[in-house]
Amino acid sequence: MHRFTLPLSALFVLLLTVFASGQTVKVNWQNQAPFSDYRTYAWKESKNQGAHFYRQWVQKDVDTELGQRGLQKVTAGQNPDVYIYYHIVGQEVTDSTTTDDGFGWGGGSWGFSGGWGGWGEEGMGGMGGVGMDMSQTEAEPRMMGILSVDIVDAKKKHLVWRGQATTDAISNSQKGDEKQVLKSIDKMFKQFPPNEKK
Repeated sequence: MHRFTLPLSALFVLLLTVFASGQTVKVNWQNQAPFSDYRTYAWKESKNQGAHFYRQWVQKDVDTELGQRGLQKVTAGQNPDVYIYYHIVGQEVTDSTTTDDGFGWGGGSWGFSGGWGGWGEEGMGGMGGVGMDMSQTEAEPRMMGILSVDIVDAKKKHLVWRGQATTDAISNSQKGDEKQVLKSIDKMFKQFPPNEKK
């Protein structure tokens, strides 16, 4: 019976791929902010909104989350309690993947009679046949994405809540992007309002 074994180098690449698809979400807020008093909100444009198609997904998903929490969407001219901003930033990062052929020269003595010529204890000054593996390192670029959603008290004009999601690798498809945005918003707003348990 043949047994299938996965080389360590392939396992490393597999683990790297799984890690690269991860997502981290952080939330912060002002402890003294009167979250229970906020009833209405309006959207404001920010400088870093990313590609225009992100707006439809971010606003739709945030509208859903805020609506479920009893906040009503109004226009900026209707004096909302809070303003909502979002920001998307992409940053290219490079992963290094090293593959190893797995063949060292071993720990035995490879003397002149060893068949591979003078790399034994005598040939290497008593190093006991220690050799180097053949390895290759490749750089693999990927695009990391950071989505932030800010809630600003409209009267006091200061930030009261921020959710930030970092995706280790932005999807390369429109459907994938939409899912990543939905997942990010969902995780952020599990902690809104912050003084209520979800």
